[in-house]
Amino acid sequence: MAQYKLVLFDFDGVLADSAAWFIAQLPSLAEAHRFRSPDVAEIERLRGLPTRDVVKALGVSPLRLPGIAADLRKRMADEAHQIALFEGVPDLLRRLHDGGVRSAVVSSNSEENVRAVLGPSAALISAFSCGASLFGKGARFSSLIRKLDVEPARVCAVGDEVRDIEAAHHVHVAAMAVSWGYGAASALSAAVPDYMVHTPAEAAAVLLA
Repeated sequence: MAQYKLVLFDFDGVLADSAAWFIAQLPSLAEAHRFRSPDVAEIERLRGLPTRDVVKALGVSPLRLPGIAADLRKRMADEAHQIALFEGVPDLLRRLHDGGVRSAVVSSNSEENVRAVLGPSAALISAFSCGASLFGKGARFSSLIRKLDVEPARVCAVGDEVRDIEAAHHVHVAAMAVSWGYGAASALSAAVPDYMVHTPAEAAAVLLA
C-alpha cells in the first residue's frame, strides 16, 4: 500500500510547462500593472528568490497582485492551447490513479484553464481548488484535506516554489519539490522539502512507495 493517499499538486511549473508562455507575457503585463519587467539574466537570478522577494524586486504593489493574477488567468484562457503538460506528467497522474492515490490541484490559476491544459488527464484529478491567492495555499490545503477526509500524515504537497514548501510545512503535510519548474533547485533545497525529485517518473516512484 502506498504511503500517501492524497497528492496536492501545484499546476504551473509542476504539471504545466508554462514558464516560456509566462515570460512572454511579462513586458505587456508589467506595462499594464505598473511594475518593472526583468530581462533574461534577471529572470534567472529571480528563480533563486522566494516569491515575496521577487514581488518586491520587481516593484509590484501587493494591492495589485489580485488584478495581475486575474489578468494572467484571462490571458491563459485565450491561449491555453499553447501550453503543454511536462513530458511524463500524464503517466504520473495515471500511475497515481491506478495505484489508489488521489490527486488534487491547488493553483492560483483558474479551474477552466487547468482543465483545458490537462485535457484527458483532468479525469484523473479528484478535486480542484483554484483561484488561490499567491500566499494562500496553506488554507486551501487544509480545506481539501478535510473535504477529502484524509489524515495529514497520508498527504504530500508537490510544488516548484518555496511558497509551496512553506505551505506544506504550515499544515504539517509532506513536501515534495520538483526541479523542473520555476524555482531554482538551490532555493528549493534551502526550504527543506521532504523530497526533491527531478523527473515525473521519480515523483511517481516516491509517491507510490
